[in-house]
Formats: sequence, structure tokens, C-alpha cells
Amino acid sequence: MSITPSASAPLAVVTGASGALGAAIRTRLVSKGWQVVATYRTRPPADDDCESGVSWVRFDAAEESATTALRTAVDACPGQLCAVFACVGAPSTKKAVADTDVSEFEAVHQANVVSFVRTWHAVAERARRDGASILAAGSDAGQAARPGNGPYTAAKAALASLVITLAKEELDNGVRVNLLAPSLIDSPLARHVMALKGVTDPDAYYTQLPWGRPLALHEVATTCIELATAAHWSYATGQIYPLGAAV
Repeated sequence: MSITPSASAPLAVVTGASGALGAAIRTRLVSKGWQVVATYRTRPPADDDCESGVSWVRFDAAEESATTALRTAVDACPGQLCAVFACVGAPSTKKAVADTDVSEFEAVHQANVVSFVRTWHAVAERARRDGASILAAGSDAGQAARPGNGPYTAAKAALASLVITLAKEELDNGVRVNLLAPSLIDSPLARHVMALKGVTDPDAYYTQLPWGRPLALHEVATTCIELATAAHWSYATGQIYPLGAAV
């Protein structure tokens, strides 16, 4: 059962809040009484998805106006901005680099990296004032560099470098910036990506993974919230945290 947030409730920003991971983070925060500024790109939430305490705003990394729209939405909310979860991302088409159009590299970079920059531009002033924690959702692809995944790998590697850079820049401002890099998450997007790779039986594919399964959304969402908000992580900044199993 969700708790209706008060005006003094802690505030979080969740970009990509209509996607699987963003939605899982959003609903968990709302259930704990947080206020949330949540973003979507293409489709506004249906009435059934509009929880109490959530302010929805359209956010598209390809549009300059996205920064202003998100900043305005955040500034309209009372309470302390405690956490920002950057969950916007997009996969590649799983082609070899030689067969991938340059426009795909640009689009994937925009979704995974430029979206993070626009998010920071929107929340920087408030985050510095309130001492917020920033948590970017990355991927183990940024390190794994698997064949047929060039645009996504390059973008997630760039995101990791950007997170470390921002953490060093904002240390004296009291802002923490970290990245969680999970392995395969069980989600509609993961099944779409597997289809692009030619996987016709996802369940059989999952049995080949460590522990015989992918990560569950609740595992990743809970870890994101823990890293960003738990007091015992308050020393950590500029860190890339993998979430997976050794293979």
C-alpha cells in the first residue's frame, strides 16, 4: 500500500520512470512515502499509473527543452532533493560495427549518455543545495565489450567515465555520483534484445546464465535505492558497482 507523501517528504528524480527499472524504483520510493519527479519520453502514463506523490514530465534527450522542463518540475516540488536515479537508456540492434549505421551510434549515445548530461544540467543547482546522491543505471556491457554490441558498449563505457568525472567535480559540493552496472535483467527490453540476437527461447537462454537465471527487477531496483539513499553508503562516490556473478 502506498503512503501519501507530505510536503516535507524526501524528493527523488527518476528519469526513464516509465521503463521497467525506472518504474520499479519509482513505485518502491512512493511506497516509502517519497515524492518523485518521474520522466517519460514517448507515452504519458495512463491514469491507472498515476500514483499519489508522483509528478510526471516529458523528457527527451534529443530536445534542448527537456532540460528546462525537468528543472521546472523539480523546482516546483518542496522537500529535500535526496536522490536522482538516471534510468534512461536504449539498446543497439546487435549488428557488427561494420554493419551498424553511424546514426545508430549517435542515437544510442544520446539516449545513454546525453540524457545523463541533460539530467544533471536540470538538477545541478538543487542537487548541490540539498546534497543529493546521483545514481546512474549502467550495464556490465560497458566492461564486457561483447561482439555485436558496439554502440551500446561504447555508450555505457562513456557513461561510466562521465559518472567518475562528475563525482570528482562535485565532491566539494557535497554531491555523490555513482553507477550500478548490472548484468542481464529479466524485463521486456531484455527479451526484445535477445530477439535481436536471434534467441528464440529466452527461458532456455536464462538457464545458461550464472545461477540459472537473470537478475530480477526487484533485486536491481532495491540495490539502486540502497546505494543512493542508505546512510552506510554515504562515503561512496565516483564508484562503478557491478551487479552480477563471476563467470
